[in-house]
Amino acid sequence: AVAYTARDGRGRPARALLHTIGSHHTEDVLLVEEEEESCSLCLSTTKDGAWLAISSHSRDSSEVRLLPATEARGATPRLVAPREAGVHYFVEGLAPNCLLVISRSARAGGGSGGGGSGGGGKG
Repeated sequence: AVAYTARDGRGRPARALLHTIGSHHTEDVLLVEEEEESCSLCLSTTKDGAWLAISSHSRDSSEVRLLPATEARGATPRLVAPREAGVHYFVEGLAPNCLLVISRSARAGGGSGGGGSGGGGKG
C-alpha cells in the first residue's frame, strides 16, 4: 500500500489516504482529514520504518498520528499528543519505543521563568 495526501479546494494538503497498488483510486481508504484550515498534513515514516506518521502543522502548533507501517490498512491512526498553541513536535521510532521531540516557543510557556524543564510530554 502507498500513503499519500490529497489537496482541498485551496491547494492545502488536507486528506491522508491509503492506496492499494492495483486497485482503483475510488477504493482508497481515508486515514485522516484535517478540518482546521490553518493546518496542512504531511506524511513520513519513522527512521526505523516501523511507523507511518501523519503530521498536521500550522504556524504555531503541530500534532502527529501514528499507524504501524506494515499494518496501516484497517488500523486507526493514534494521536500522540493533541495540538497545543506554541508547541511543535515530531516522533521518531526507537524500536521498540518512540521518541517524542518537542519545541516550545517562548510564548507557549506563558510563565515568567520558573522551574519547568521544558521537556517531557503527555502520557
